[in-house]
Amino acid sequence: MHPESYSLAEVLAVADIHPFYNSEVQYPPQPDAIQHARESATKTATEVNLHTRPMVTKKDLYKVIKRLTHDTSPGNVYRLNSYISITGGGSGGLPLMFATDVKENRRHRSVFGDFMAACRLVDPGDWVLTTHASGYLYRSLDLTTELFENAGATVLSCGNYMTPAEVFQYLAHYHVNVLTGDGSQIIQLIHHISMLPVEQGQRLKLTKIIYTSEPLTQAQREHIIKTLGPIKIFSILGSAESGPYAIGSPDLTGQQECTSTVNFVFDTRTMLIEIFPSSIMEEPSPLSARPVPNGEPGIIVQTSLQRLRNPVVRYNTGDIGSVHALPERARDIIAQEDWEHLRVLRLHGRDRRFSFKWFAVYFEFENVATLMQAEGTGILQWQVILDTLKSSPQTTLEVRILRAIDREGLQSKEALVKKIRLFFNLLPENEHLFQITFVDDIGGFEKSGTGTKVMKFVDRTH
Repeated sequence: MHPESYSLAEVLAVADIHPFYNSEVQYPPQPDAIQHARESATKTATEVNLHTRPMVTKKDLYKVIKRLTHDTSPGNVYRLNSYISITGGGSGGLPLMFATDVKENRRHRSVFGDFMAACRLVDPGDWVLTTHASGYLYRSLDLTTELFENAGATVLSCGNYMTPAEVFQYLAHYHVNVLTGDGSQIIQLIHHISMLPVEQGQRLKLTKIIYTSEPLTQAQREHIIKTLGPIKIFSILGSAESGPYAIGSPDLTGQQECTSTVNFVFDTRTMLIEIFPSSIMEEPSPLSARPVPNGEPGIIVQTSLQRLRNPVVRYNTGDIGSVHALPERARDIIAQEDWEHLRVLRLHGRDRRFSFKWFAVYFEFENVATLMQAEGTGILQWQVILDTLKSSPQTTLEVRILRAIDREGLQSKEALVKKIRLFFNLLPENEHLFQITFVDDIGGFEKSGTGTKVMKFVDRTH
């Protein structure tokens, strides 16, 4: 496997003339300027000092992206020939978007498909059914369909609008052996299958589950295995900014006894990952910070070697993880020529001080607080609770609210409920997992065991 990618020197040369990283630049560079920057990047990647570059956060990037998205001037090439990936982040309004050059995007998908095949995530003869979402600007369905096709699979691109009963029929009728979707969709379908008569469930020939987005809990994994038998559970990791960049495979990293962390394998020829102390989340410009040693957890910072026109350089993801060597057991699968380039990213999850995830979408606490504290809501106290259904391990989201008595200037209760439902991206497939509860007094909230304070966020899934 010889993945196509740009050199670090090329990526940094373009970053120097891009408004993401240079506030004096108005628009992203034109093609001729990019070519000139690449030609001038004569240093090799090992000679380039990445540590002199400041880190950027989602807030930094999307402040510039918002300006570029709405600027229709002819000189603004950000809007031209772009593949648009959207990110929610709990903004409560229209989604944010990251633009990637369309040709870069196609090449990235091809390279990652080769990576999936090299890591045996996909085997010759695999038939894959994907339930990923499409529409409302989401394009995870076309992304995953193309990735699996590039990896050598035959794909049934079913999408998220089919009912679990319909998906089951397709799985059985076409002898599908691989099911993929985001974690919530997988659990929803597995719960449906678990309710069927045993003889119906035996019609399935599934050998692999490949999930994306939110991690599966231990209870959810046990539910899958109890329902389907000894099936392999894989995963794919990616983002709007970086695209797909890592895979989770127990064949490579071993079965995990504890699912509070998930192991992923990535290729250093396409993605550079640095791990920094969590303190960088509270520093405005942590130029003096240095990465922690391999094996120690911290904040994941990415530099993509597959994004050039709109580079991703030292992007602070807000995720917590650690980097490790590939275990020896992986030598049975990984080709010798690729061995030295692959690493394990042990993902611990999102930094819970700043955000949480539900139904494949991250919600920033800052944005949730802005919603709840907006003028006219009358909200005196609020709380978000993640839990699971009693009937299945699907993750639920409850919002508890203590509201002032009706008075002039307050939104109606109905208008507030509509606003909250829009904020949390309610869709037909997740409505049954969402609840808004209006409480009468402070006793209706869960409180901390020590200071008996109302906790803004309660996670019962762990």
